[in-house]
Amino acid sequence: MDSSLYRAAMEGNTEVLIQNKDNLENKFTPNNNTVLHIATQFGHIQSVMEILNMCPSMNRKVNSMGNTSLHVAAREGHSTVVQALIEYANALNEELENGGGTAKEMMRVTNEEGDTALHEAVRNHHPVAVQLLTREDLEFCHPANKAEETPLYLAAERGYVGLVFVILKTCNAPAYGGPGGRTALHSSVTHDFEECTKRLLEWKPALCNVPDVHGWTPLHYAAHFGHVSRVKELLNADKSIAYIGNGDDNMIALHLAASRGHVSVMEELISQCPDCWEVVDGSGQNILHIAAKNKKKRAIKFILQNFSFSSLINQKDIDGNTSLHLLAASDCFESSLVRHLKSDKMAFNKENLTPLDVIYSNKNGEILIASAESRKRSKSVVPHTSTPRTEIVPSVKSTVVPFLPTQDSMPTPASMSSIPGS
Repeated sequence: MDSSLYRAAMEGNTEVLIQNKDNLENKFTPNNNTVLHIATQFGHIQSVMEILNMCPSMNRKVNSMGNTSLHVAAREGHSTVVQALIEYANALNEELENGGGTAKEMMRVTNEEGDTALHEAVRNHHPVAVQLLTREDLEFCHPANKAEETPLYLAAERGYVGLVFVILKTCNAPAYGGPGGRTALHSSVTHDFEECTKRLLEWKPALCNVPDVHGWTPLHYAAHFGHVSRVKELLNADKSIAYIGNGDDNMIALHLAASRGHVSVMEELISQCPDCWEVVDGSGQNILHIAAKNKKKRAIKFILQNFSFSSLINQKDIDGNTSLHLLAASDCFESSLVRHLKSDKMAFNKENLTPLDVIYSNKNGEILIASAESRKRSKSVVPHTSTPRTEIVPSVKSTVVPFLPTQDSMPTPASMSSIPGS
């Protein structure tokens, strides 16, 4: 494109554009932008109208990125240009009398990224442009782009509550999906946006039950990130979601809160769903197992302080581990569990190991391995009793080791062995 023509479009010099009207359609920038793209980018409404009058077909021309002039106007937030382009397309449609819905077709054009003009307007937070684009095509669902983002998802993800409100109020049935099977509600909850979450729940309460590709509902995300206010909002909409597991792991929101040590979220979940603490995950682990293996001391203390949860202390997972086994494996010392009156310090898991064995292994893995092998052969094992056991290990002196270690005697971090299922 000639520099003089480019400058005229950029500066809104309509006289130069008119002088070159016979050549306008054949002039392009390196990115295949037309003079209409350029005039639109800089918001020169008068130049835009002159160009359209001289070259009507230019309204649908796309550049190298697949953007029409409407994409450009929406991205830049030039609402007067957006309105002019829509009105021009409608006028052209009436003039041709083909009933083809020219303006709607133009608004539904996607660029190389799969974005419509509405995607651009939402992403760049231009409320007036969003309103103009949505009210012109009420029946259109405004689907996702190639990144699986719908305009509604983009608005919720960014916390643009005004745009969320406009889309929900104007469009009859807007799409609400996002990447990875997430919805606009997933995104709003994840980012802890109160008003966006409220609007979305009022519009479609069933969204709180929708899982993403990993089986996570919005409540899972709220619990994971510790957003207690969002947890409360979601439970007020539907308490049954507290019992939904997240796919193969089958972890409910309470499990995730325990794994992250979010005690306030745990309190809210148990307050509204008092029996959800009974649920175990896909490994048969309860909330105390999960808190112990993740070294979440506040969560452990919270659970142990509640008498109704006492049955969790010695409950075993699918590998036979109690919470004490997992605490020992995590190399974490929490006296409230270790010294709890109900803690069975001599409980065996399916590998025939007690929590004591796990602690001992962190100090001397070879002794543990020999001890475990000897126990499996059942040749030199003292039967399990309520008293401290003596392990007879080849080449190792027999010793009696009580379980209750002091703070100073706790093992240093090591990785000689692990607990099945931990």
